[in-house]
Amino acid sequence: MKTQLAWLLMTAFSVYACQKKPASTDKPETGNAPADTTDQCFAYKNNKDSAALHLQVAGHIATGELSYFLFEKDSNKGEIRGEVHGDTLFARYTFASEGTQSVREVVFLKTGGEWTEGFGDMQEKAGTLVFTDRSKIRFQDGLRFKETSCP
Repeated sequence: MKTQLAWLLMTAFSVYACQKKPASTDKPETGNAPADTTDQCFAYKNNKDSAALHLQVAGHIATGELSYFLFEKDSNKGEIRGEVHGDTLFARYTFASEGTQSVREVVFLKTGGEWTEGFGDMQEKAGTLVFTDRSKIRFQDGLRFKETSCP
């Protein structure tokens, strides 16, 4: 009798677990960012050099696009994904340049309505260029991305 009861309960549980769940009353995902996400664009321009940064920030997670068009250098364009800690954004920049995909760490310091890119010594680790010592990153001569309207 106990075996039959156990078998009946397991069968009932299995049937219940395999049933389709009712349709969600939530709105279907449309690809738009969540309501608490900020969407901002920034641009750097100096003589014949330019760059663009488009950021979506949700909480402390930042994603977006970054492009460089530096005179007499190969342009590159790609995606960034990282974290904002206070006024600093550390991210991985995955980009294509001359048909080759690369990954490097980038860092930006926010001051007012600008993000200033930081530079420092880097080394390759597991196929990614990373800063050798984050405490020695310099922002003084970095590219200054000023807030602009998004396209």
